[in-house]
This record gives sequence, C-alpha cells and structure tokens, in this order.
Amino acid sequence: MYELDCSGIIPGCARVIRADSESEVFRRAVIQAERMGYNRVPTTMLDRFRHEMIDVDSEATKLAG
Repeated sequence: MYELDCSGIIPGCARVIRADSESEVFRRAVIQAERMGYNRVPTTMLDRFRHEMIDVDSEATKLAG
C-alpha cells in the first residue's frame, strides 16, 4: 500500500491519500489538487507527490528489521 500526506504539498489540504499502487495515489492527488482549485497542477507539486509518496509496507518492514 502507498500513502501520500497532502498537508504541506497542497495548500489547505489535510488529506492522507492511500491506495494499492503508486499510480492510483498519484491520480487521486492530482484530483485532490484540482478540487482545491488548481486548474493546472504545477510541475513542482507533481514532483513533490512523487518524492513524498511512501510505500507503507516497505516502511513497516524497515521498522521491524
């Protein structure tokens, strides 16, 4: 499972997006940005979506090991 915390990326957003794939989290993040008033999502914001998305399962494995 993948996760993206939108706070700090999309101004005014407090949503945490979760999905089974990176592409689905990314798609939902773009939709959220559009709902928050972005007609065109800036490239810098798209880059932050990619950079700050985490693989929750991988993080749990790191913590357990």
